[in-house]
Amino acid sequence: MSTSPTRTSRDRRREARKAVAGAKRAGREADKLAKTLSRDARAKFEARTATAQADVRAARKDLDADPKRAERRARRAAARLERAAVRATPAAPASAKGGRTSDGKRRVKTIERGRTQSKQARKMATRSTLRTILSTVMTPTDAERQKQDVKRLRRKAKQAA
Repeated sequence: MSTSPTRTSRDRRREARKAVAGAKRAGREADKLAKTLSRDARAKFEARTATAQADVRAARKDLDADPKRAERRARRAAARLERAAVRATPAAPASAKGGRTSDGKRRVKTIERGRTQSKQARKMATRSTLRTILSTVMTPTDAERQKQDVKRLRRKAKQAA
């Protein structure tokens, strides 16, 4: 006679599946964030997140054997991914720097927000660089300015005469 799983073990497995799914989402967001970072920052970030990513994979394998351990492993991995993302982005959200977030979806959102903010900072740097280049190209030199002034004075003299 086979024993059917109890309600508590089903609930535990369900919670573990949710935790692992949240950790996987956090891992995907961390990968996206890594792609947006500079080469050096990316290497440091990937080194920091490698063990967390490995824990997510291990938690996924542990789901059937030990759901409680899988859930704990997944939550800890998601937290480590979030902390690494907060450290990697220059303008991390204040909520991420402060307290703990327990919900997996919130962790993913934190990583996503940091990625968006770092992208925005990079765009601003690019724009300011382009503006500087354009202003140096478009601004006339002193000799050109002097020629324009002489031309303008000649035209005014012709009109007055």
